[in-house]
Amino acid sequence: MHEPLRTTGWSRRPTGRHRLAAFALVSALFVGACSGTGSVAADDGQLSLQFAGPPISLNPALAGNGGSTVFTALTYDPLIYLSGEGKLVPDLATEWHYTDDTNTVFVLELREGVRFYDGSALDADAVAASMKYFLKAGGGLVGKVGAIKDIKATGPMEVRITYAEPQPDAAMTMTQYNGIGNIIGPKGLANPQSLLTSSDGTGQYVYDGDASVAGNRYVYKRNPRYFRPSAQQFESVAVHIIGNANAVLSAARTGQVQYASGNPNTAGAAERAGLTVRAAPFYNWALNLVDRKGTVSPPLADRRVRQAMALAFDRPTMAHGLAGEYASASDQMLLPGTDGYDKSIGYGHNVRKAKKLLAEAGYPDGFHLTVLTQSLIDPNTNYSQAIAAALEDIGIDVTLKVQSTGIAQYSADALSKKYAATIFPNVGATMAELDSQVMNGAFNPFGSSDKKFQALLDRAAAETDDEARTELYQKASKRLEDLAWFVPVFATKNISYASPNLENITSSVINPNPVPVGPSADLSWRLK
Repeated sequence: MHEPLRTTGWSRRPTGRHRLAAFALVSALFVGACSGTGSVAADDGQLSLQFAGPPISLNPALAGNGGSTVFTALTYDPLIYLSGEGKLVPDLATEWHYTDDTNTVFVLELREGVRFYDGSALDADAVAASMKYFLKAGGGLVGKVGAIKDIKATGPMEVRITYAEPQPDAAMTMTQYNGIGNIIGPKGLANPQSLLTSSDGTGQYVYDGDASVAGNRYVYKRNPRYFRPSAQQFESVAVHIIGNANAVLSAARTGQVQYASGNPNTAGAAERAGLTVRAAPFYNWALNLVDRKGTVSPPLADRRVRQAMALAFDRPTMAHGLAGEYASASDQMLLPGTDGYDKSIGYGHNVRKAKKLLAEAGYPDGFHLTVLTQSLIDPNTNYSQAIAAALEDIGIDVTLKVQSTGIAQYSADALSKKYAATIFPNVGATMAELDSQVMNGAFNPFGSSDKKFQALLDRAAAETDDEARTELYQKASKRLEDLAWFVPVFATKNISYASPNLENITSSVINPNPVPVGPSADLSWRLK
């Protein structure tokens, strides 16, 4: 039996690696955002792509996810493939299941007849060795795969994963976006350093280090050993590093690249130029009220103050004004279409009630609040300024502390416990995945916890019925609304531009960052 569609894995016990994972996606998307334009040219039989910055690593155990998944997905097949529509599809694993109803033992049956680029055969020993290497390699995604206790080859083509605690989303953690499922061959494992200049996977393409220029162009050639040649739609693939939004538009418009990341400010021009513009919900922008005990800002210790702040935002008007059709109002931590979203909850907009709550809490004239933000994924801090302006309408005087040097420095500042509130988006396809982000690291520097919220997630982790689990996620979402620790305001979409000749591209709220390769022709991008 194939595991039903579920979402990414999680662990409820924070570690330093969890802190890395919380920002791995954002770093992957925006590292090198100021990179210059590489020399780009689309050759016959070559797919040319754009990405904003160099990959975190070409070693899949150390790589990022999000849009940067493309750098490893071209060369390393996952055990389970996540389609653009958000469906789980057999890849190196043809079947998967839990052994019982505890959600702690997960078994994968592997595909026969697959070979790594080094010529060795895919088998259970090779898969188990690759997965174990991932756990020890120190990459930023290790916190997303769950509390793995043991990985064992239990047959020539069978692998068993045992978890230290219930893991209801094991299948999703094995996709191309979470690292552990991207299987490295024996030759690559014997010399991990070689994976930075070459590749040893089972994927459709092989990294060509000789034709590539680090920081500028990454080239992949067709893999002659690939198990299903009919899925290979191109002779080669090149990923060009172009960070400037106007340069990206120019490269896409002139045909230098056939697929590129978009921007709300250039999307209209891209559409007028005849490019196919796609958009899928992605970032859920929120005011994160992290100082819940009032250590830095005493007013935030009062739940009435936090709830008043949540009522300050005219979300539909703000979303439309900031990004037009590429943003939507959001007043809960999960987006429509994700597991746990509940359309019946949300804060709404009520300035009068907000002021009343502030007065009841002892702040009829409001108070001053310094809010940490950044200008890397909020260019010109337009989003942050709009959030600050809405708070000032209910009497809260906001000073924005803008970090512009990098996401890593923003994270360090957030962890410093100098700031009572931050502005930063979350991403999550279930409440469990969301929990792994917002209850750890820079989203929770003061280490807040809530027994009711955690109890709901503990029950969800052990739940084997999908509908019952969703109901528990919804209750957890309602609990977060009551606490008002995080105040979602609007969600922005992941935008992409494609040549009108490039087809079979799909994206969704579950997978807003599709990759051009899939385990069959119907899942791979192709030219008309």
